[in-house]
Amino acid sequence: LAMLVGLTFAWFTDTASTAVNKIQAGTLDVGLEMSNDGGTTWENAEGETLEFIKAPGQENEPVLWEPGCTYELPQLRVVNKGNLALKYKLIITGINGDAQLNEAIEWTINDADINLTEQHLLAGVEGTAFTIKGHMKETAGNEYQGLSIDGIAITVVATQDTVEYDSEDNQYDED
Repeated sequence: LAMLVGLTFAWFTDTASTAVNKIQAGTLDVGLEMSNDGGTTWENAEGETLEFIKAPGQENEPVLWEPGCTYELPQLRVVNKGNLALKYKLIITGINGDAQLNEAIEWTINDADINLTEQHLLAGVEGTAFTIKGHMKETAGNEYQGLSIDGIAITVVATQDTVEYDSEDNQYDED
């Protein structure tokens, strides 16, 4: 009798579902480009060695630093190759040799202190051209004579910017 009741008992079932659009993580991809012709053409600067620009007619002279002199690099620009907005700073890294010599050099971007310059770029945008200059302080004394540094690099440090919105606001990545 129990088997007969079990065989004739039925359950109703049902399901419902919907599709959710694709989940895609954004990309943060920053590039550095240089121009040697005043911004007419641009090429990838990553991994390249930039030469300090010499005064016209003095191109074959050595680059020697002394108190009061200023040397500049070719024009540069940062390019946002990713699909997330970013904020970035440029820093001087990779100093090898007599590192104290760098203490006598003031680095600027478009004549502003390199340490205070933070920029923002939307996704897929090329930044405006800028010039990095090194100026040896007039107060640099004899302790810097004959010193040298090499391995200097211009490094772009980028993080995502707080402009994209999630379902709530654009502050989820503020820190």
